[in-house]
Amino acid sequence: MLALLLVVGGGITYLVLRQGDDTAIATATPADSASTPTDPESPSEAATTPQGEMTPTEETGGFQVASPIDPPTGTVDELWAVLEDNPLTQGSLPALAECELPATPVEPSVEELQAVLDAASSCLNQLWATASSDRGLPWVSPTVVVYTHPEVPAAAACDTHFEAGFPRMCNLDSTIYWPAGYGTGPELSDPANVPGAYLWDLAYVYTNPVGWNSSVAFYYMAMREQLETTDEERYIEAWRRDSLQDQCLAAAMSMQVPTAAEPSAALREALTDPSRWSEGDPPTTIRSEIRVHWIERGLESGGDLSACNTWAADLDQVT
Repeated sequence: MLALLLVVGGGITYLVLRQGDDTAIATATPADSASTPTDPESPSEAATTPQGEMTPTEETGGFQVASPIDPPTGTVDELWAVLEDNPLTQGSLPALAECELPATPVEPSVEELQAVLDAASSCLNQLWATASSDRGLPWVSPTVVVYTHPEVPAAAACDTHFEAGFPRMCNLDSTIYWPAGYGTGPELSDPANVPGAYLWDLAYVYTNPVGWNSSVAFYYMAMREQLETTDEERYIEAWRRDSLQDQCLAAAMSMQVPTAAEPSAALREALTDPSRWSEGDPPTTIRSEIRVHWIERGLESGGDLSACNTWAADLDQVT
């Protein structure tokens, strides 16, 4: 039985308040670009079939693999068009034949937490290595390091944005630094639901390296930078579309694993219950029904990436 009952201050609501924020990413690059492990290098291609057969990049509406030291350029409308039509909006994610997650208690030790996250990341890395290869996109598999906040790991290439309330994705060393105690698992009462809950949590964090490796995130950041000083209303709209797409993608990838590893039926029911979600704080608010709509689309997508294309959706589907 799930114990996710609070509307304010914890459980699912706490998760959405963190998932509604822009996940901090490392945008600064080292002096030597070769030391940036996730710099995209290979050209991209777009999917034409669910099996991954591709057509040349030039036919996808302008998308080209970029990098943080050579970011994309263009007008807001041109960048928006790429977000609507790029390799991550087409084709399907592979279905994994194997993904074994260890039994995990509701309040795991650091070692138990590390074990379930290692297993979940192995599954997600396999998924995105295949999906990226199918699209001619680079992929560097992130690793997960559980740490006890506020003791930031000395080896971390990033030195900011570490907090107890959310994992830190450091793209400079392709590592997810996971604070002990974070996750949906501790909000549950049935240990059977816990491993799949951590897979769900990790899938959301993985939308960060997915955007970074593919370079699709750089188009969003370039567009957002322009909108921030010119059009506040559209800036907030873009934030909503990006946030909703991430949650949809997280839901989609979390279901491309065998039944025993996916978020349990009880957790999925909670995730798609509008009463368990907060709208957030103005101006960055998203109606609970809208958030649930996109999570449901991801859960029911069968891995079809077009189901999560919030950038091409009508305005009333994202506000």
